[in-house]
Amino acid sequence: MAQTVIVYTQTTCGPCQEEKMWLTSQNIAFEDRDIRKNDAFFQEAINLGASMTPVTFIEKEGGEQFVIHGFDKEELKKALDLI
Repeated sequence: MAQTVIVYTQTTCGPCQEEKMWLTSQNIAFEDRDIRKNDAFFQEAINLGASMTPVTFIEKEGGEQFVIHGFDKEELKKALDLI
């Protein structure tokens, strides 16, 4: 199933690094958008309601969208159909 996964991160964020490692271990392709290196990415994260990182945006093939704040493994599993 095709899906888009975008993770808004910053280099100094421990949970961001943990989430990226976890996604990789689950063979989930994702785009890493560092909000400290690109002002547009920072604004996108704010528009998603971010008050911290990571913020994960998932869009399924059918158009269903999820926004997950923080590294919430259970919510990620649900959104990514891993359970």
